[in-house]
Amino acid sequence: MGELMLYQRLIAGCAAALSLSVASPAKADSAETANAETVWPADEATSIALKSTALKSNALKWEIAYLALSAIDAGQTIHCLRRDICEEVNPLFGKRPSTKAIILTKIGGGIAHFALFSYINERNPKLALRAAQISVVGQGGAVLLNARIMF
Repeated sequence: MGELMLYQRLIAGCAAALSLSVASPAKADSAETANAETVWPADEATSIALKSTALKSNALKWEIAYLALSAIDAGQTIHCLRRDICEEVNPLFGKRPSTKAIILTKIGGGIAHFALFSYINERNPKLALRAAQISVVGQGGAVLLNARIMF
């Protein structure tokens, strides 16, 4: 019972982190803010640089969400294997991988994924954003498939 409560706390914490990591649009709440003068960048190069910075920041939020989902996936897999109610379907791991193998693989994979993401994000933030979003969808799907077994 204690393991399940710890697992539920892990899921709730990661879900909260994910909800904070995805950008949401801001809305002007006061008339003063709504009527304020819009300040435009001095030139087109500055405008492009600001857009690039915003894209990089948004892409980073999606990458962090991917890494959080990857951690949730590892926790779900370890918990499920310990309870002996499932087998690993990733052929790289085998059917009954050790906890150490799962953790080390997730850490190594996360570092490699983040390094590749950072490389792409410096050169093409729009591509990095899309790649991170695709990664989140894929990892989120794995977490949802695990959740159907867990509950």
